[in-house]
Amino acid sequence: MPLRLVYPDKYRLWDDLVRGNTDRVFVETLDKPQLRSTVSVELALPNLAVPIVIRGTVVGRRAQSQKFAAGVYLRFEDREIQKCRRFLGLAQTPERYEHARKTRRVHDELRVRFVRPELGTPGITKNVSESGLFVMYHGGLAVGQIVEVALTLDDGEDLPLRAEVSWVDEEQKSAGLRFVDVASDASERLGACIMRLTEKQARAQSREKVPVVVADDDPIILEFLTSALTRFGFEVFQVSNGELALGLIRDLQPRLVLLDILMPGIDGMDICKMMRSDAYLVDIPVVFVSALDPERLHVVADEAGATDYLVKPVQLGDLFNLVGAYLKR
Repeated sequence: MPLRLVYPDKYRLWDDLVRGNTDRVFVETLDKPQLRSTVSVELALPNLAVPIVIRGTVVGRRAQSQKFAAGVYLRFEDREIQKCRRFLGLAQTPERYEHARKTRRVHDELRVRFVRPELGTPGITKNVSESGLFVMYHGGLAVGQIVEVALTLDDGEDLPLRAEVSWVDEEQKSAGLRFVDVASDASERLGACIMRLTEKQARAQSREKVPVVVADDDPIILEFLTSALTRFGFEVFQVSNGELALGLIRDLQPRLVLLDILMPGIDGMDICKMMRSDAYLVDIPVVFVSALDPERLHVVADEAGATDYLVKPVQLGDLFNLVGAYLKR
């Protein structure tokens, strides 16, 4: 018989297990499984036809006493928690988004010269992958257009490439290019460049603060979240409307985004949907911050493809637990 954890509803399960610390979860039982053994745990919810069963590793035991029930402490691996996420409706897995590219990419500024059409002033990349790049330029491109560019690699050599324009933001003067018909030698040179830049950034990453974007049109909430996350050690970029938020997210490629749902211009749901259809933004965790009731907010977050949500007024403990679950400083 598996061990059993009982929850009054799926929102309590979400808060306690998915968001919580899964390195040491207590389960009441009189059984005494061996330390480091693997056991099955049934997650029970009201009116649940088929139980959720996950597996955990025994990391400790607690004896019966006058104050405490007997039981075991379990650690759950991420792959087991993903079973809960899929059931609860916010399964943030790469396979969910058909536009995701599972290729190496790096956030760095490389020079891009447009050969055909000739645009004059070179552009600067914000990130580069083996399948495409995100470039800041001075205008003149259209979605679906085939272009020829010369990408200056980190060794100073130009790499000629053909690409299709996948999206254009005229206001921000930025565009996404998807490479087409890449020769094998060009692919090897590009991959080697990305690897070198990735290793260089990894060495410097420990000295840098993690960037987080916070978007909310309520100045009090915006300042509260910014102040709390700054004290927590993150570099926070704050904006108060949807257009600015989307531009900043595309430009900065942050490690986490906190979005109000109702904002002037583009709302949080549309921003999240755009991110989930963008190969360069698809993996960034998105957290909705809203005054909607938890049940409605859960549905809205799932529809938009958000990773998680916080209910206003936001409690510091909830904020830090959630951020800690998705980021490592």
